[in-house]
Amino acid sequence: MAFFISMEPFKNVFNRDAISMMGRVLAALSAEFPAKKFTRLACRDLETLELKQRSAQICQALEECLPPSFEDAAALIIASLHPSCDANSNGGGTTPEGIQGWLIMPLAEYTGQRGQGNFSLAMDLFQQLTMRFTAEFAIRHMILVHPEKTLATLMDWTSHDNHHVRRLVSEGSRPRLPWAMQLPQVIADPQLTLPLLEALRDDPSGYVRRSVANHLNDIAKDHPQTVLDLAASWHKNAPPERVRLLRHAMRNLLKQGHEKALKLHGMSAPKLADVSLEILTPRVPFHGDLRFVVQMRSTAGRDQKIRLDLIVHYQKANGKLAPKTFLWKEFILRASEVHRAERRQSFRAITTRVYHRGLHRLEVRANGVALAIADFHLI
Repeated sequence: MAFFISMEPFKNVFNRDAISMMGRVLAALSAEFPAKKFTRLACRDLETLELKQRSAQICQALEECLPPSFEDAAALIIASLHPSCDANSNGGGTTPEGIQGWLIMPLAEYTGQRGQGNFSLAMDLFQQLTMRFTAEFAIRHMILVHPEKTLATLMDWTSHDNHHVRRLVSEGSRPRLPWAMQLPQVIADPQLTLPLLEALRDDPSGYVRRSVANHLNDIAKDHPQTVLDLAASWHKNAPPERVRLLRHAMRNLLKQGHEKALKLHGMSAPKLADVSLEILTPRVPFHGDLRFVVQMRSTAGRDQKIRLDLIVHYQKANGKLAPKTFLWKEFILRASEVHRAERRQSFRAITTRVYHRGLHRLEVRANGVALAIADFHLI
């Protein structure tokens, strides 16, 4: 039996009121823009569509209602943008003053589709759009069609005054950006984007540095050794901000217990004895918590840096178990010290996971080494 929770659908960021406001903003700037037609086309069967489908439908409505010339359409789009150049990160905010937030998404997609024949104008427009939300999904059209020119322009943008534009450099060129088209050429050859990341690795904005870390995490999925070699180079004499960047970039390698990744962050095979895992709630109810205790004793003659990971093997609908790794904590284990820790692992309803009754399994690892494993049941 499955259990899940319902919430206000995220797709509703594209709603009739917001779309109507977008049409009114454009019509206020051009008497030829058919606001009623735009709203009718963009809102057609809106309740039946998911988020990306809604964005695509708004984009198609723009295609039908904006001027046929891309140059004229781009001029109208730029004039319609909100005066603020600090992107509205929560996705809202379109007002009679101008468009920003989630409604930038279909404008950017229109630019990516229609602007391929006018590279310079399209890239200028992407700069303006990303400062009002993000153009990370749509700029990928340009990387696919004009890879050399686009990557060269992105390199120029690494020194842009606006941190949203600098973030677009890294986020828009991520090889496996969620929700977005993949970039097969970057997946195959990460050297294409590494110069961009090198230029941004010490960016003053944490927002940009986090994007660099996520980009490296993408690369690590296909080229772990490339990221390990890069991280070893970047780690030398690194400021604290870059160390944190590398830690976030290598999060999946660390979860996988990759020896070189662990070593780079000061962790080696643990020296432990008397390890025990006690399940305090062998029968966990829906909405409840799994409670357990782990104990271990150091056999090392010096301090050890310990990373504890939990692997919950969740029951699937077909009866098989699927593992999911969670970082529990990191700590210094003193020589000969006994460490005991209790934890709760929630089985409360969330939108990103469906729970199934039956056998589950808990595994505990230290620095990538399996310490103990035990079963429990979700009832």
